[in-house]
Amino acid sequence: MSNGWRDYLQTRLLELRPASLCALDAHAQRLALDTLPATPVSGPDQTAAAPCALALGVDTLDGLDARQAQHLISQVRLYRASRMLLAVKRNCPLDEAGFRALGFTLAFVDESDGVRIHEYDLDTYKTVPDWLNARFWAHPERWEP
Repeated sequence: MSNGWRDYLQTRLLELRPASLCALDAHAQRLALDTLPATPVSGPDQTAAAPCALALGVDTLDGLDARQAQHLISQVRLYRASRMLLAVKRNCPLDEAGFRALGFTLAFVDESDGVRIHEYDLDTYKTVPDWLNARFWAHPERWEP
C-alpha cells in the first residue's frame, strides 16, 4: 500500500506549520498529532472549538452526498478555518468541478490509492482582477450637476 498521499500531507503540514489545527476526523487528528506534536489540535468532537489556522480532513467526506459535503466544507471555511487540506477518495460525492467551484485547487493525486488532495486558502483562492484598481475608480470632481 502506497503512502504517497499521506507523505504529501505530512510534508505539506510541515511546510505550513499552522499555529493551530482543526482535525475534521479521527484519521486527520492522528496524522496531525504525529506530524506536528507541538501544535494545538482540536478534534472532530470539538465542534464549538475556537477557529484555527488550518483544517485537515482525511475521512471527512466519506458517506456524505454532494449537498452534505458542500455544506460541511462551507461550515468549516466559515466558522473554523480559512485554510483547508482535504484528502478525498474515488467515491467522493464531489468531482473536480465541484471542488473548483468551492475555491479549492487540486494539490496532489495518488493514482495507486485513488486519493486526491484538495487545498483551499482564503488568502489566495481568487486573484485580483486587473480592473479592480485605482485606475478605474470614479472621479467625483469630473461629475457636473
